Amino acid sequence: MAPVTEAVLTISFGEGPHWDVDEQVLYFVNYTDNTINKYNPATRERTCSEFDDHVSFIIPIEGKKHHFLCGMKRNIVEIEWNGENDTARIVRIVAQVDKDKPINMFNDGKADPRGRLYTGTLGFNDSGSMSLESFVRENGSIYRLDEDGQIHELDGKITLANGLAWDIERKYFYYVDSMDGIRRYDYDIETGNISNCKKIFVAAEHGFKGLCDGMTIDTDGNLWVALMQSSKVNILLMDFNNCYVIKIEGETGKLLQKVTIPTNEVTSVAFGGPNLDILYVTTANTRCKKNEPAWGAALYEVTGLGVRGHPSTKVKIN
Repeated sequence: MAPVTEAVLTISFGEGPHWDVDEQVLYFVNYTDNTINKYNPATRERTCSEFDDHVSFIIPIEGKKHHFLCGMKRNIVEIEWNGENDTARIVRIVAQVDKDKPINMFNDGKADPRGRLYTGTLGFNDSGSMSLESFVRENGSIYRLDEDGQIHELDGKITLANGLAWDIERKYFYYVDSMDGIRRYDYDIETGNISNCKKIFVAAEHGFKGLCDGMTIDTDGNLWVALMQSSKVNILLMDFNNCYVIKIEGETGKLLQKVTIPTNEVTSVAFGGPNLDILYVTTANTRCKKNEPAWGAALYEVTGLGVRGHPSTKVKIN
C-alpha cells in the first residue's frame, strides 16, 4: 500500500509531537504561538494553552495525571494542564542549564525507555529573521535528567539540537544535530550514559538541500526523520516546494524511503494511533508571524507505511 498523507489540522509552527498511548491523543508544541497543544484524532479537536515564553517540548509525567515536563528557554519546568481548556500553570522549575550561556534554549526532548528525560540546547541570537547564521556554532549540549532530579551533560559542542531515538536491541542512541547530521552513540540502558559517537547520515551527501530535524524509530530499527528545507542565507526566502520525511536504516545510515509532505518546512515526526502505525508529522511556516493565519503548514497523518513505532515513554521524575 502506498503511503497516504492527509492534513488533519492547520498550525503555524508545530514541534515535539508525543503520542499518549493511554489517552490516545497527540501532544505537541507550537513555536510561534508559545502554546502547548493536544489533538484528539477521534474528535478532530485541538485544545491549547499559551505561555509568555517559547515551549520546546511537552512530555507527560508518569503517575501524575495532567502534569508534564516542558522545556522553556534554559529551564525544564513542570506544568499542570488538564488538556480541556486554555488554562495551564507552571508548577515549578525542575532544572536549569547553560547558566553561563544566556542566549541558549532547549529544543527537542524525549524520555528514554527508562523514563529519563533527554534533551538538547542550542545557541540562538534572535534577529527575527530565522536565518541559519542566527545559530551559534557548537554552543549547546545534550543533557539527561534522571528521576531524582539530577541533570547530567552527556555531550557538548552541539549547534542545532534536534531529534532523538533509542534502539534497545542494538544498544544505540540516535541524535540529530541539524547542522551536523544524524549521530549514533552506544547506549547503556542501565546508567543512561552514551559513548562512541559516530556520524551515520548527512542530508547533503544524499542530494538533499534540507536539514535533518525531528526523528523517531520503528520496531524494525529504522529511523524516520523530518527533513526541514533550508536556505544558507534566510529560511524566509525559501521557495515553497514539497519536502520529505525520510526513512533511514539505523544500522548503516542507508537511505531507504522518501515520503513527500506538501510543504518545505517539515519539523518532526511521531508514531501514533491505536496500532502505532500512523506517522504524525508536524510542519512549520516561518513566514507566518504570531496571530496571523497559518499558511502552508499543518499537522499531517501518514498511513500505509507498513511499519509500527514504539509507544512513547512518559518521563519519570520525583
